[in-house]
Amino acid sequence: MKKSTVFLLHLGYWLLYCLMFSVMFTLSRSTIQSAFADWDDGLFLGIFGVINGLFGFYIFYLWLVPRYLNHQKVKAFISLGLGVSLVVGAFCAWLMLLTTGLVIWFVLDANKFFVMDWESQLIFAGVFTLLSMINGAIGTVMRGFITWYGDIHLKELEANRTLKTELALIKAQINPHFLFNTLNNIDVLIEHDAKKASLYLNKLSDLLRFVLYETQSDLIPLSLEIDHIKKYVELQKLRTTNDNYITLHISGETEGLKIHPMLIIPFIENAFKFATNKKLNEAIEIELAIKGKQLSFRCKNLFDPEKSSNESHGGLGNHLLRQRLDFLFKQKYTLETLSHKNSYTVNLTLPLK
Repeated sequence: MKKSTVFLLHLGYWLLYCLMFSVMFTLSRSTIQSAFADWDDGLFLGIFGVINGLFGFYIFYLWLVPRYLNHQKVKAFISLGLGVSLVVGAFCAWLMLLTTGLVIWFVLDANKFFVMDWESQLIFAGVFTLLSMINGAIGTVMRGFITWYGDIHLKELEANRTLKTELALIKAQINPHFLFNTLNNIDVLIEHDAKKASLYLNKLSDLLRFVLYETQSDLIPLSLEIDHIKKYVELQKLRTTNDNYITLHISGETEGLKIHPMLIIPFIENAFKFATNKKLNEAIEIELAIKGKQLSFRCKNLFDPEKSSNESHGGLGNHLLRQRLDFLFKQKYTLETLSHKNSYTVNLTLPLK
């Protein structure tokens, strides 16, 4: 919620609060036995009623609700709330009586200091305590409403960002250029080695099946994600006769570990997209290391500076990939991109489930 809207909510409440005291004073003056014989009596009670309300409202609003109620410490919130209301009520009653006595002493009769009897003092303390509790309850409701509205708004923003990111990822997953090239390569391979062509066709089928079905789940086994990466790399190798063009190293145990689907593959796709010279050895280096419940990923690709600029190597867009990682892991991951004269490197570390 905007700060201006919150300010207007507070301002509106206190204007209504002051209006309530004005109406009460007016109605009291119109009765036969007026509760406030003079206007200054009502003014004093109104001023200290507002002071009491401010203390009660903002102690709950700024301290008790965020410190205790938001952390589900309900018993502490109730006990402290009652204690705060009692202290604020007693303090405001004492302050009002002291101020009234001083005004009467200095202004009306310098030889006589006004002192109210104990019964009246207790009545005022009780009224102010009740007033403090009411304002505290209203402050609690208002803080809860603002927090609830803020959470809903934040979730909507995150959902929109995630939706945009997921749509961009889906577009990147189904890459027509990659599919056409792979199918053409398999078609050429059929004439020379039908069994090998059939093997690669099955890999392509598995790749598409993974994209269409496995990515619908929030979490998938890490072994499936790595198997998808292996098949993708093997199909990319069909595009070159240089066996050393791509290197893939995987280390660590995957058993029992899960990962969000399609987190790694966009970076690998970008590497293949911008690696220009297929005759170079180790033009694309991919490393995956699993240590406990942590995955470390490194992908480096060489490129021709004359044919490609460093700024364009984001491919899908590092900002979109970061949005998805932020949404899934908050601050529990690290992503670093390094661009040199003829190489681009991505280093990613993230937790596994």
